[in-house]
Amino acid sequence: MINSNMRSRARTLQAKVSALFSCWAVTSLSARGKIPFDPNHFDLVVIDEASQCDIASALPLLFRAKRAVIIGDPMQLRHISAVTRQKDADLLNKYGLVDGRATWMYSVNSLYDVAAGVASAAHIINLRDHHRSHANIIEFSNRTFYEGRLRVATRYAELKRPRGQETGVVWQDVKGKTVRPSGSGAQNLVEAKAVIEALNDLLVARRYQGTVGVVTPFRAQAQLIQTLVSQHPAVADVANRTALLVDTVHRFQGDERDVIFFSPVVSDG
Repeated sequence: MINSNMRSRARTLQAKVSALFSCWAVTSLSARGKIPFDPNHFDLVVIDEASQCDIASALPLLFRAKRAVIIGDPMQLRHISAVTRQKDADLLNKYGLVDGRATWMYSVNSLYDVAAGVASAAHIINLRDHHRSHANIIEFSNRTFYEGRLRVATRYAELKRPRGQETGVVWQDVKGKTVRPSGSGAQNLVEAKAVIEALNDLLVARRYQGTVGVVTPFRAQAQLIQTLVSQHPAVADVANRTALLVDTVHRFQGDERDVIFFSPVVSDG
């Protein structure tokens, strides 16, 4: 157990460290124990990817700050909530918060939603330039979700495209069969094997030098592909060089690779 003297000394040292290092970068969940839980400890807190941040996790950060800047994109993925919308509504009703606090519903609203609701139009700045993807990729989202407001500013000369591939998107039709290995999640073994073959062609046969990722909606499929990568000596051998990452959409969110393989785990039935 840490006695009161040690706690007091730790708080004193934290204050001195904060004075020496004026800018801190932490995740919302790792702030506990790393930053003093004192009101107005920081002049400014900047919360990035706020559309993925749940409201409850942000409150301790806002408590520590005099001012806040909330940055996010409402079209990005939301945080994953273990609280159902019905349970959330029941709690609001139980404590008489339906009229004034509906926008604070944990299950459906992010920190970005709350901030956008209380900020005046003059305080909301919409970023328009997109620098990351080929137009063939981002234009779908631009038309479908952003009403064409995005400006594609990607420098194509800096994209590490595989030799002989000028298009941004390549579709490979794989039939396969989707199964649910444990009652939840989904796998498609034929599709997973096709991904391994495509990785082998790109990374081994064609010696691609960029970074590569594999994204799928389902944890079970990600684990299956990870296993197949480890069982394929040639692909496993170049995995570190290409920063190969195989993960779910939510876990991959915010990261990037030069080439992404998407395994949707879709089949008839």
